[in-house]
Amino acid sequence: MFFDTHNHSQFSFDGGKTSVEKSVKAAIEKGLGGICFTDHCDFYVPQIPEKTGPAVAEVFDVRAQQADIDRVGGMVAEGAFGRTAAKKFKVLKGIEIGLGENNRDLDRNLLAAQRFDQVTASVHYLEDTDPYYGHYYKGKNWKEAYGRYLETLLREMKWLGDFDVMGHFDYVVRYAPYPKESILYKDFPGLMDEILRYLAENGKGLEINTKSYRQYGLRTPQLDRDILIRYLELGGEIICLGSDSHDPQQVGTKFDYFAQYVKMFGFRRLGHFEDRKLKMVTI
Repeated sequence: MFFDTHNHSQFSFDGGKTSVEKSVKAAIEKGLGGICFTDHCDFYVPQIPEKTGPAVAEVFDVRAQQADIDRVGGMVAEGAFGRTAAKKFKVLKGIEIGLGENNRDLDRNLLAAQRFDQVTASVHYLEDTDPYYGHYYKGKNWKEAYGRYLETLLREMKWLGDFDVMGHFDYVVRYAPYPKESILYKDFPGLMDEILRYLAENGKGLEINTKSYRQYGLRTPQLDRDILIRYLELGGEIICLGSDSHDPQQVGTKFDYFAQYVKMFGFRRLGHFEDRKLKMVTI
């Protein structure tokens, strides 16, 4: 029974379409074994021309989030979502920590002060913008845009160190204007080796963020098989499935497909973290 390791609730700044309770209900109905709420925490948000309103930190109330997770987890245990879920389904407490030079001390201080089941480290903001809004790509070709994103991700996750899963390494391709719609190992072999070796040697999970592989306009990014193969060659074995859901309908999207996809290349288990300790589930 797969775990959805990357979800957002009403406590994320962009979680207005969902809630802990709604997403738990959806995960149980889809036959998942558990769900982790990794709400957004980006301490530094630049003023972006395309974004209306003032720049404010995208953080959440950790105590309130965890109290609601405990409440809904209690409902699950009491049988509110069925007997099977009461015995097996887990509701986990997480955070998606935003990496960046301006966040460094605040990120470390928060992680030292709070307890989570899983910490996912991601890059949303770089060069004082978010690729989502488009300005990041101006004046860059596809290789420069993707390469700078990967370089930032590598540098900042190595600096932080205190995390469990590398989130959406290919976030940058979702909103890109180029015909080159995917990050391929062959285009960045040295850089990808550094990233994958770091994950493998330090027991960090490689997230397959299924939101990245939806259709964006006329483009549909693909997960490159060579990245998976190289991660395994370097000793990596922790593949984590995350839907990056902001809506209950998105929970667990295409998990069966991607579980079978990674199995084709030698992965036999999928990972998630509980109390910052790795747990593996056979595919």
